[in-house]
Amino acid sequence: NAYVTGIGASKRVVMWDTTLAKTTSDEALFIIGHELGHYVLGHVAAGFLFFAASLLVALYILFRALHWSLHRWGGDWKIYGPEDWASLAVILLIFQLLMFLSAPVENGFSRRQEHAADVYGLEIIHGIVPNSEDVAAHGFQVLGELDLSDPNPPPFITFWLYSHPPLAERLVFAHSYDPWAKDEKPRYVK
Repeated sequence: NAYVTGIGASKRVVMWDTTLAKTTSDEALFIIGHELGHYVLGHVAAGFLFFAASLLVALYILFRALHWSLHRWGGDWKIYGPEDWASLAVILLIFQLLMFLSAPVENGFSRRQEHAADVYGLEIIHGIVPNSEDVAAHGFQVLGELDLSDPNPPPFITFWLYSHPPLAERLVFAHSYDPWAKDEKPRYVK
C-alpha cells in the first residue's frame, strides 16, 4: 500500500492510489509518517545490510549442503558433481529449505522495523492531527482491509510468516502509545 525505497538520489516514498482513495488526509499523513520513519531510522540501509549478510551465510550453507547431499545421494540421483546441470534441482531444493527455515529471523527483523516506524508515525503526527491515536488506528484498519489480512492470527503464524505486526497488535498499540500524557519523552521525535 505504501513503501519507502531507494539509495542516494533515488530515495522516495510511494503511496498507492488505492490507499489514497480509501484513507482520509489525516490517515494518509500518518501512513506517510510511518514510511518516513523507515527513512529517518535508516531501515533501508539496515535492511540491505541484514539481507546481504543473510545471503552470504545462506550461500555458504548452500555450498556445504550441496556438497554433502551430492556426496551422500549423488550416485542414487545420477548427479555426478556440482557442475552437473541436474544439481540445479538440488540447489533450488536446498535454497527453498533455507528460505523456509530462515523466515522467522527475517520476519522478526522486519516486524521490529515496522513497529519502530509505527512509533515514528504516531510521534510525527502528534500535535498536527487531532486524535492522532484514533487516526492511526483507523489507518491501520483500512490497510488491513485493503490487504485482506487476518487481524489476529495465531502467535506461531505471526512468528513464522508475518513481516508486519498483526493488525490487532497495531490497533492496540496505536491507542495505547501516549508518552505525552505520562510526561515521558517520545522515542524518536523530540
